Amino acid sequence: MQKNTTDYKIKIEHSFLLIPVKTKKEAERLSFYLEEQKVLEYRIFPVEEEETADYYAPIPVTSWIGKSIRLEGDYPEAFYAKIKQADYLPESGQLHPLMHFTPVTGWMNDPNGLVCQDGIYHLFYQHNAFGTAWDNMSWGHAVSKDLLHWEHRPMAILPDEDGTIFSGSGLCNEQGLLELPEKALVFFYTSAGGSADSPWSEGGQFTQRIAYSIDNGATLHKKNQVIVPNLTEGNRDPKVYWHEESKGYIMSLYLRHHVYAILRSEDLEHWELTQKLPFVTARECPDLRPIPTEEGKEKWILFTASGEYFTGDFDGFRFTNLSGGHMAYQNELPYAGQTYSSLPERVVLMHWMRTENPEKYYTGMMGIPRELTLIKGEEGFILRQSVIREWKEQRVSVREEKKRKQWEEESVRDAALELQLNIQDASVLSVTIYGQKISYQREEGILCVNGDVCKVKEELRDLSILVDREILEVAANEDTLLYFFETDLQDLAGKINVETDQNADSYLWKVQ
Repeated sequence: MQKNTTDYKIKIEHSFLLIPVKTKKEAERLSFYLEEQKVLEYRIFPVEEEETADYYAPIPVTSWIGKSIRLEGDYPEAFYAKIKQADYLPESGQLHPLMHFTPVTGWMNDPNGLVCQDGIYHLFYQHNAFGTAWDNMSWGHAVSKDLLHWEHRPMAILPDEDGTIFSGSGLCNEQGLLELPEKALVFFYTSAGGSADSPWSEGGQFTQRIAYSIDNGATLHKKNQVIVPNLTEGNRDPKVYWHEESKGYIMSLYLRHHVYAILRSEDLEHWELTQKLPFVTARECPDLRPIPTEEGKEKWILFTASGEYFTGDFDGFRFTNLSGGHMAYQNELPYAGQTYSSLPERVVLMHWMRTENPEKYYTGMMGIPRELTLIKGEEGFILRQSVIREWKEQRVSVREEKKRKQWEEESVRDAALELQLNIQDASVLSVTIYGQKISYQREEGILCVNGDVCKVKEELRDLSILVDREILEVAANEDTLLYFFETDLQDLAGKINVETDQNADSYLWKVQ
């Protein structure tokens, strides 16, 4: 197979450069040069003349309009000939979940930079635009007014010679630091030098850096400044929070193995290490912040990637009086949850669902965001994770049944559904929703979804079941036990059937 290893020049005339993507086993390095300086590099699959692209990945190039760029890589002429330009982001020709966020195409993992400003929620996320597997880490971007209906935006932070762009956080510049206006948005990310997805930065290190936006998040600019140098191999995932009581910013940072760090700054540029926190199993994606309790007070929590969390006290420097670890999730589909900053009245968590999405040109989705409170239980404080109020405000009642053992409904289609059940007296429960089968056997302590069996750690009193394309979420016992399941559901249609051995109250809603 003959490949083109010579230069290929393109004059940029539109806002997006559309790169053809055909998923294969081996990717090549494609370098982008502007005025003889390398400005981008991605690992991209070659597309041959006889092949049709699965989709086109959009690279934002507005700042290059009117200029010529040179592409360099081991690609056939046919690949370059298939490159296009456009002024709008491509749309998907495939079915996606209605209410669970997914990328248009490509791979997605951790939520990043979660911040709200002027009623607009920003969702940045780990993204590989050029395939459906992890690679080429950049920050994707979407915005919403209700955390449920999202509008896609151009990729926000792209890799450079210092590394690919790993996870991080965001906040509003309310203290007016960094010589930026108070309305600026400030983002913290890991520049992953030397990462496996970044041959351009071979030999580099993982460092923590800043990006900012002065146009309400539409455009992010790197400050090209290391604010936390490499502390240990692979240190990453900075989550920054303003601590009002001590008048300083705190950063929780994953170091390596099962060790985290807490750092402190008063200017966002100079950071002091104040504590290292070793754990037994926890790793990655820390989120250290206060959570409201049901008594109207607050308790500090360190939330980690797997959903293991620890409650304790925090004085702006050290996290103390830690509880034993509790699990926010009862199975392993969700990962890397992060809370929104700049929400004074509530704490909202968004987490990545590690779905495989077979036969789709995208991989991964976000769970429905949930509002967090802490309740006091026999084993200390535990998290209650209730679906956001926007979901409850938008749901439309379909059916309500009081003290019934069995009922059936088939009038609903093309909508995500929520079914709530009070099953305190039932020993056996069987539910079918859009062909998805859910059952609970109290004596055996088993919750089963489409044959996937989960052993429940306590008897279930109530269930809230959310059903959307490709995903099913179950919350039990007043939203303190959460289970998540990937499904093959595509057609949002079919019977809803509920059967119990004892009378139960049921509530069915639709959300669109």
